Amino acid sequence: MSTSAQLSPPAAPAAARSAPGTAPGTAPGTAPARRTAAGLPALHLAAAVGNADWHLTAPLLGVLATALHTDLATVTAAIGAYSLGQGLTLPLWGRLSDRFGPRRALRWGLAVAALSAAVAAVAGDPQLWVAARAACGAGFAAVAPCAGLYHDALGAFADRRHAYARMMTLTSAVAVGAPLLAGLAARCTSWRAVFAAVALLAAVLARHTRALPPTAAPPPVRTHGPRLRSPRPSLRLLRSRGLWVLAGLGVAEGLVLLGVPALLAPTLTAVGAGDRAGLLVTVVYGASVCAGSVAVRRLPGPGRPRVLLAAGGAAGLLATVLLAVRPAVPVVFAAAVLLGLAWGPLHTTLQTWAPRLLTPGARGTAASVLAMSGVLACAAGVALAAPLVERGALTVLFGTLGGFAAVLTALLAGAARHLTK
Repeated sequence: MSTSAQLSPPAAPAAARSAPGTAPGTAPGTAPARRTAAGLPALHLAAAVGNADWHLTAPLLGVLATALHTDLATVTAAIGAYSLGQGLTLPLWGRLSDRFGPRRALRWGLAVAALSAAVAAVAGDPQLWVAARAACGAGFAAVAPCAGLYHDALGAFADRRHAYARMMTLTSAVAVGAPLLAGLAARCTSWRAVFAAVALLAAVLARHTRALPPTAAPPPVRTHGPRLRSPRPSLRLLRSRGLWVLAGLGVAEGLVLLGVPALLAPTLTAVGAGDRAGLLVTVVYGASVCAGSVAVRRLPGPGRPRVLLAAGGAAGLLATVLLAVRPAVPVVFAAAVLLGLAWGPLHTTLQTWAPRLLTPGARGTAASVLAMSGVLACAAGVALAAPLVERGALTVLFGTLGGFAAVLTALLAGAARHLTK
């Protein structure tokens, strides 16, 4: 079957019945779309707080191990537990946002995150603290599918892409600043104040989800896909071709655009650089992500999705090739810049398109499957790569990841006209 037949099935009338998580089809610029646009700042702030929370633990590891009277390995496990809690609960939040609407699902998720962060702030037992961090990741996981639904409701591709780019700019800026602020706060006050601040912000944002509409309006064109009101919705969803396309793209993107940046600091250690170099490369990567997102946001009109996807994929491919050929300190920093610049055009364009592989009643699930695949693939890839980094087999490692980058680039560039409607 052709790519066109797989990824761009015939359209159905807009008046077709919507699923519980969506409102009747509306054209861009109508009142529901305007209300969605007006409420996006609250959603973007929720994404920023969740991304900040993701990056808080690493700079506090030494302080936490001392305060909780445990070893460094135990508190480091919280980073993996957070990612696991977030990755495994993404499909749940996707289905809840489709079933009950994104505003309600987002409010529930932020409430879970607020309560879990509060427990982490007062915990004295290391196991309880690690469990609270996992639960906090599970709560903030609600942001991804809800963001997918609300951005999809904006209608035109250019509007959706610009809104996503604004959110990526904010979250990347937070990723750079949050670890620095967390370390400063821990020195001036206490590490507990850091997690108490996350709890307070999540609780405030949960209340301010009222700015968003309760449902997300689908675009005026629907595509074929599983009807979630069928007797066996989950079974039909699993048989959907679009769901597996999303999962595959998420795995490739997670390995390249999430996994490789996570390996930059360990690579610097492997080639003899100090701890400061690892911190600096993280800042360079975050600043590059911010710059790439700003560039995508400022593109006039709908832009050229094929060019954006190809440019992002090519930058990721070049970064992995450079690391495979010569894994030296200057090359690692150059790769950080390339990977950061790749994130804006590739990830933003992919997220803008992703929900439309499935029908309006399953688009929260679509966004969650893409995010879940990326997070879990990154976690598994980093775990499998750790022994290779320790042995210094960097050429084999980055050569393999370069293969994934090449496949991802070729698939997205070839199918761009079908993926970005």
